[in-house]
Amino acid sequence: MKDDESLDSFRSSLDANYEWPCLFPFKFIVPKKQCQTVLDLFADDPVKANESSSGRFIAYTMEMHVHSSDEVIAIYQRVAQVPGVISL
Repeated sequence: MKDDESLDSFRSSLDANYEWPCLFPFKFIVPKKQCQTVLDLFADDPVKANESSSGRFIAYTMEMHVHSSDEVIAIYQRVAQVPGVISL
């Protein structure tokens, strides 16, 4: 989501497929050394964790109550600033 065109496309897709407000599923693959940084971003939300077979990564899944596509995008952008995180 680095360029404006991709961002607009993602926003349009979200708006076409979700009715706001709603519970939105987020999933991130996080290097183990960055886990606390990501968890701190979701301090008040329930998070499911699943460790990779190698033990180097943790997959976090959470559903958050969001009010708009812009809120979803803001969350993805905030998490994207954590080094090594893969957003799904």
